[in-house]
Amino acid sequence: MARTLLIAGATGLIGTAATHMALNDTRFQRLITWGRKPLENTQGRIEHWGPVNGALVAGLRTEPVDAVICCLGTTIKAVKGDKQAFIHVDKDLVLALGRWASGKNIHFCVVSALGADAKSMIFYNRVKGEMENELRMLDFAALHIFHPSILDGPRSENRTGERIGLAVMKFLKPLLPYNSRPMPSAMLAKALLATAAANDNGTHVHTYRGIATLAQ
Repeated sequence: MARTLLIAGATGLIGTAATHMALNDTRFQRLITWGRKPLENTQGRIEHWGPVNGALVAGLRTEPVDAVICCLGTTIKAVKGDKQAFIHVDKDLVLALGRWASGKNIHFCVVSALGADAKSMIFYNRVKGEMENELRMLDFAALHIFHPSILDGPRSENRTGERIGLAVMKFLKPLLPYNSRPMPSAMLAKALLATAAANDNGTHVHTYRGIATLAQ
């Protein structure tokens, strides 16, 4: 049976790829995006849930969905070094969406990060790890946590440092541990859709090999 899918963060690299793929995927009959602004050039084929009175969380509705793909995320540079602003996007909004989905028999698929660890000394990894730990305490039909390495794909914003790092990692790819190799954004998007359409249960963590398998 075709499902209703909600994608959070549909204007980012992974969210955009997943949304465009979902438009042509017969496993999904209804597609909803949740975020500050709708994805452009979708010809009205997507329903968008935006902020209500300026509050993004207030835009979440009571209508049932079968699966959620959460691609919410920012960078310290994008929020001008404001750690609380980073936490708001990468943790607080993700958990707000998780709480909304909890107890509704929903498949919840979230993009986290390789190295996520609530006890990490690295701020980015610690926030991601804390987010994961709190999601694990919620009630989903299935929870799929994705740990990609650096992502390779067409970004709308300029990330000079990331672009340089990606070029270096591509050059060194044969020498890198498998899970640390650059990951094509399309591969991750396909894997997210596969788990959103699955009929499994429980909690699953996916790294490079598992993501590649899901994307096939």
